[in-house]
Order: sequence, then structure tokens, then C-alpha cells
Amino acid sequence: MIDPISALAIASSAVGQIRSLLSAGRDASGALSKFAGALSDINYAAEKTKDPPFYKSLTGSAEKEGADAFIAAQKVAELKKDLETTILFFYGMKGVEDYKATVRRVRDQRQKQAYRQAEMKEALIAWFFGLLIVGGTIGTAGYGLFLLGQTQGKW
Repeated sequence: MIDPISALAIASSAVGQIRSLLSAGRDASGALSKFAGALSDINYAAEKTKDPPFYKSLTGSAEKEGADAFIAAQKVAELKKDLETTILFFYGMKGVEDYKATVRRVRDQRQKQAYRQAEMKEALIAWFFGLLIVGGTIGTAGYGLFLLGQTQGKW
């Protein structure tokens, strides 16, 4: 998975490739898959900004990622509408249905692979920080008790 701004650049270039390939009467399935992947990444990023992990809120990057995802989602919606119009012009409703099936297939594949890996990575980071905080709290409390016991002459 890549960031939404990079995915938007990929989607824009894919739409340009699709237009030129369709105008030349050539197969545009590779460019369609590229666009569908970028669209899926942007939608996933927009969905993830609704509930960011706590460590991203601490660094301030959650707001930037949310803004980037919103902007990319708005622009890719325009590209998607334009692309559907182009496909409708060249292939009719059957072509639009095939395009939507391709988008669904790519999204499902990405959810099974790339997004699952990203979610596992986020979970590992969250567990790491959680354990670090718990360990630090227990260590500080233990050291405080040690100092208290030492000042009272108990050890």
C-alpha cells in the first residue's frame, strides 16, 4: 500500500494511458488494473483516517494523512467518473460493467494481501508502544517503591 498522493498520481497516469490505448484500439487492461489498484489504495487510506492508531495522533501525522486522503479521494472520484464515461463511449454498458468487476476483483485481492499486511504492521506497532508504556510504568513504580523502602531503611 502506498500513500494517497502517490496513488493519485498513478491513477491520473493510468487514466491517460487508458484514454490513449482505447483511442488507438488497443487493450487497456493493464492500465485499468493499475487504476483499480490506485483507486483501492486511496479508498483504503480514506477509510483508515476515520480511526487512526493512537501513535499517529501523537506525532500529528494523522491530520496530514487525513487531508491527503480526502483530497485524493475527491480527485480520484472525478477521474473515475471521467474514466467510466470514456469506457461507456468506447464499449457501452457492458464495458462499464466489466470495468467495475475489475475494480472489485483488484480491491478484493488487495484486501487479502497488502491491506492485511499493513493492518498487521499497525497492530505490531500498537502492541510495541503499549508494552513499552506498561513496562515503563511498572519499572518506574518499582523504582519508586525501591527508593521509598530505602529511605525508610527497609533494605
